[in-house]
Amino acid sequence: MDRFGKKESEGKVSVDVRLCHFCGACVAVCLQDAMFLRNSGLTIHANRCTACERCLRVCPLRALTIVHHSAEAAV
Repeated sequence: MDRFGKKESEGKVSVDVRLCHFCGACVAVCLQDAMFLRNSGLTIHANRCTACERCLRVCPLRALTIVHHSAEAAV
């Protein structure tokens, strides 16, 4: 479990800054408060992200993806 009491997911959200127009749709639906718009762009706090994919479903430009962590990477 993570520090928020959520079960650890197999991945985290990643943003493709070449596609993202920083509209804030993902920030608005993030229940974990893991996403923030800053002057420099979109910031994602990986320790808060549970990879619920709500942000992926609302992104009009498909700029967000889930990066899966393999079991071998943890060794």
